[in-house]
Amino acid sequence: MKKYRDLVGQKHGMLTVLRRMDEPTTYGNRLVVLWECRCDCGNLAYRTAYTLMNENKSMCSTCASKYATERMRQSAGYVDGTQISRIKSNNLVSSNTSGARGVYYEKRLGKWRARLKFKGKLMDFGTYANFEDAVAARKEAEKLYFGEFLDNHE
Repeated sequence: MKKYRDLVGQKHGMLTVLRRMDEPTTYGNRLVVLWECRCDCGNLAYRTAYTLMNENKSMCSTCASKYATERMRQSAGYVDGTQISRIKSNNLVSSNTSGARGVYYEKRLGKWRARLKFKGKLMDFGTYANFEDAVAARKEAEKLYFGEFLDNHE
């Protein structure tokens, strides 16, 4: 029988090795040993020794999903829940029907509403009878919230 290096008690990335599994499992065309590990979040994970040595993969699937999401958000230019390129741009999203960013007509009230999403939070700046007033409220909110933020992140 092949000798295995004992990994029990070692910490790799976010995983702490608890024990070696008794039965090997297939990985492609070969048999490999799995190690039962506890992630820092408390979940159990089963990994090969090779995977444990890769710090970017040494986490449970829940943490790996969160890590991948955060990496994607960073590469897309998100800072504190806000995509810098989007707030710099004056382009409208394809679903916009009003012609102004952050302004839409609320049929239920029969008024225009001004909104802004910043740092992952949706903020409401009221309803207005006139479209122009709602646009002015949105532009004022952009200056207030985006101005200093953009100065600090350019």
